[in-house]
Amino acid sequence: MTDTDTVVVGAGHAGLAVSRLLSAAGRDHVVLERGRVGERWRSERWDSLRLQTPNWMTRLPGWRYCGPEPDAYLSAGAFGQFLDRYAASFDAPVLESANVEQVSVATRTSGHRYVVVSDRGTWHARHLVIATGPHGVPHGPAGWSRGVELITAQQYRNPAQLPSGGVLIVAASSSGVQIADELARAGRPVVLAVGRHTRMPRRYRGLDIFWWLSRTGRLARTIDDIRDPGAARREPSLQLVGRNEDLDLAVLQARGVRLTGRLAQIKGGQAWFRADLADSVASADREPPASRPAPASFSTPTARPMSHSPAFTAMIAVRNAVAPVAHALATL
Repeated sequence: MTDTDTVVVGAGHAGLAVSRLLSAAGRDHVVLERGRVGERWRSERWDSLRLQTPNWMTRLPGWRYCGPEPDAYLSAGAFGQFLDRYAASFDAPVLESANVEQVSVATRTSGHRYVVVSDRGTWHARHLVIATGPHGVPHGPAGWSRGVELITAQQYRNPAQLPSGGVLIVAASSSGVQIADELARAGRPVVLAVGRHTRMPRRYRGLDIFWWLSRTGRLARTIDDIRDPGAARREPSLQLVGRNEDLDLAVLQARGVRLTGRLAQIKGGQAWFRADLADSVASADREPPASRPAPASFSTPTARPMSHSPAFTAMIAVRNAVAPVAHALATL
């Protein structure tokens, strides 16, 4: 058993940023990572994924992007390499392939508040930082038919991975719209079940939308500045893609993607959707800033079932995730 000031769980960008600040303050600590540095960026992202933020925003304490394309968008793999270089720059005390199995309150009176047990050792620590990221466990709807394959966003890689046939994608935030776009471009019939989402243009007056968010102070706010922190934490991710073009429901509909309301249930081999597509779109466009395009119009059928063939693939995307079914793709 090892004594230390702080245990950080997770060696992604958040965990490494904490480690950099602890190192600068001379605080003894260890970073426990179940895989490699930036593991999720390496093994739980689809092949074509790029960051939503331009490269000039790729910055961490004591480190930033210094390459030749500040206005481009890093791929997930390139970002994993960026994190590797960052960890090496200050010799981060990362212990890879260390699965944390238990965290408990220490019973001894030595000033250490936590006991952290992993398959590579046990630590007594005064402080504990959980930096494993949000939305780590996707939640798929109950009642999926055995004839439908359910795939999560973490499991999805590319269109060739899926069985032939159509794809149902559940949720229309960042992951949902990006994967729907990729599958539609690959010639797949795609149905997108739309829930809460945040619509945003990629560029305004020639500048990336994140330039405006940064200059207006929106990105400088802390959680203490937010009126309702709970609502802020549940805010859907932006409907953006890591390239210089807009990607929203109107664009997807023009590419042949069929839009529906929220997925209500799967019953008797049929998917039932709520008749709330217009409400979801109106909510995303309510009181739009001048930079946002005018709200688009969408046909909204009443709630009714949709049956699928045995070869139909459903994909569920919940917030930032996409989930696989026997023959279905969804993002929740």
